[in-house]
Amino acid sequence: MAIDGTIRIHRSIGGTGAAFRVSFVPYDTDGETTASVRSFHEVQQVRAFLKTLGVPTQISADALRQLAAGRSASIPNVSLDEDDVKDAGLVSTMAKAKAS
Repeated sequence: MAIDGTIRIHRSIGGTGAAFRVSFVPYDTDGETTASVRSFHEVQQVRAFLKTLGVPTQISADALRQLAAGRSASIPNVSLDEDDVKDAGLVSTMAKAKAS
């Protein structure tokens, strides 16, 4: 089953932690969910992660350009396979609780 939503990529400036935090926010959430986040140190890691999610290169290209320019980015209107979202560790905490 496909899940529609937005992939958000936050770029941190400074600090010692990961430079990029990626989350997937489904459109059908009721506002009570907290998106799970994956962290990466390099933009190439974000590129590879988006590819594993099945996001086409032409769709992710603009977001990756924004990251390379030092900005945060988002990819709206993404349709991801539910299993890919789970395998990537991007299942929200409320969705995990409801599935239990």
